[in-house]
Amino acid sequence: MNLDGRVALVTGASSGIGNAIATTLGRNGASVVVADIRRTPKLDEERPVLEALEAVGADHLFVETDVSDPAAVARAVDEAVETFGGLDILVNNAGVFKQYMIHETPIDEWDHMLGVNLRGTFLCCRAAIPYLRESDSGKIINLSSVSGLQGSNNSAAYCASKGGITNLTRQLAIDYAADEININAIAPGVIETAQNAEWREKDDEQVDRWKQGTPWPRFGEPQDIADAALFLASDRSDFVTGHILVVDGGRFA
Repeated sequence: MNLDGRVALVTGASSGIGNAIATTLGRNGASVVVADIRRTPKLDEERPVLEALEAVGADHLFVETDVSDPAAVARAVDEAVETFGGLDILVNNAGVFKQYMIHETPIDEWDHMLGVNLRGTFLCCRAAIPYLRESDSGKIINLSSVSGLQGSNNSAAYCASKGGITNLTRQLAIDYAADEININAIAPGVIETAQNAEWREKDDEQVDRWKQGTPWPRFGEPQDIADAALFLASDRSDFVTGHILVVDGGRFA
């Protein structure tokens, strides 16, 4: 799954799943643009993505990016194209997660989750597709969730945002099939990242529920998602589009 000569832009790439995806794409030959609001990982024990990309010998660029801001997104895409000469792979990974019952959801929190998760995916696709249409290997990989395929307790805004990503992925795949841009999504289950670190450390009941709902005898790791993203970014997925690849240890099953 060689990506030599290809340019990938990965949002939210400084931590967790995005970090693993960016490093994996770089390890397999891609030049990688890290588009994130922060340069350093959220967890102290996590290796900084720019250091990881340096270690695997990947050309890379960091662009400070708020994916909910159209100007910031346009700048990230433009810098990718100006620096590396084009764009072949877009990974919409940036996301936020908080839990609320809908009648207790602050309006600003609803707007924030929809703004980063769904609006951010829309804005990045909107800015990148004109360049992906020029690529011989155009790929978009959106990060949905099993919560974008089914309900999840106390997570109205998150489920709404990820459900939107799921169906946006399908629609874009139809719209741009004639341009031969493969547009797919990954739906992770419980993955050990900074987003759920506090629950894993302090909420035994929540962890037990996650374990009961995950048939595989461990939670996922960021690399599990990165390996799926590598397949979707490669030529091996050239006849796969509009697909939601569930990577969840059997949770959705």
